[in-house]
Amino acid sequence: MTGMERYQLNAAKMFYDMADGQAIVINFDTGMYFGMSSLGSAVLDAAVNGASAGEILAALAKLENCPGDMESRLEKFLCALTEKEILKEAGQAGEADVSGGSLAFPEGALEEGFALTVNEYAEAQDLILADPVHDVDVNMGWPIMKQP
Repeated sequence: MTGMERYQLNAAKMFYDMADGQAIVINFDTGMYFGMSSLGSAVLDAAVNGASAGEILAALAKLENCPGDMESRLEKFLCALTEKEILKEAGQAGEADVSGGSLAFPEGALEEGFALTVNEYAEAQDLILADPVHDVDVNMGWPIMKQP
């Protein structure tokens, strides 16, 4: 990780929102949804809002009791987000601000410590992928679940 990498939301496939400090991401193509640890949500939000990997790392390093392997943790987390196609690389900035600039993580970002995790869920997959216009039957209601 050079620190200059910038990422952006893969808006063609993903819906993203922050609600009470928790990132909510839904893949429109697969119906899978994702949840992050508290700090993971804050890091994802910073990346979506244009912070480079270096800026995020510098801000993390300023947090009290930041573990020495934070760069490795951040790199693994950003790789997981790109592998799951939540983020895609947006190129590199001319000069990364490795001071952390004005980037600060919200209160509550460390509720779960320094864990940077992303979890994938399929519980609502059928409902997310259902077509409310075409998957309706007057007698059966909505949605008509497709048989495997």
